[in-house]
Amino acid sequence: MKHIFIVTFGRTGSTALLKTLNAIEGACIRGQNGALLCSLAEAAEALADRHRERSGNRARFTGNPWYGINEANPEAFAHSLARSFVRDVLNPPEGTRITGFKEINYTDETLTDRNFDAVLGFMLRYFEDPHIIFLTRDPAEASHSGWWQDRDQDVVTDVLEMTIERFHKAHAANPERSFLIDHADFDRNPTGLLPLLDWLGEMLPPELLEDSLEERLLHLN
Repeated sequence: MKHIFIVTFGRTGSTALLKTLNAIEGACIRGQNGALLCSLAEAAEALADRHRERSGNRARFTGNPWYGINEANPEAFAHSLARSFVRDVLNPPEGTRITGFKEINYTDETLTDRNFDAVLGFMLRYFEDPHIIFLTRDPAEASHSGWWQDRDQDVVTDVLEMTIERFHKAHAANPERSFLIDHADFDRNPTGLLPLLDWLGEMLPPELLEDSLEERLLHLN
């Protein structure tokens, strides 16, 4: 099964993109889940670290504080977390051939660089046929939209600029498994999504692509 991860921040048009991708036959791309996958990636990384650091002859004895850590299987644990996430969180219906979700909690206010790298690595390593979509929007525009406009604009702009830089670096490190797209590319312009669809190896009839973006979502205003 193909897995699509929309990695973005708030007010980028991610819900409109989500709506469009769900128009693909056999696709079930879910919305946000509160960055749950970040916690799972952190758990997988923590077990791998402890297993590497604490395994040894002493861990085989009951008198050792880390008794049995050498028997843990970090790789199997990580795979089971990924399978459980798909089965119990995304829960795609029978017949789904493409699943995934979108999430906005990827700024440095919510994730350190290490945790950001960890969750991307988790996506790429433990999910079948992973495709990461980095979705951006001009910081000046985004900062005047939704909840961002209630905060200091200079601070918001700095946060979003750093987040976009983070996305660009991650895309450069994984060019075959990621795609970078900006809100301006497809805002009121359905054909702007054609390069993304081509990269995904999917297609939508022009009329269906146009219909999927025709209704401007209220929360993008």
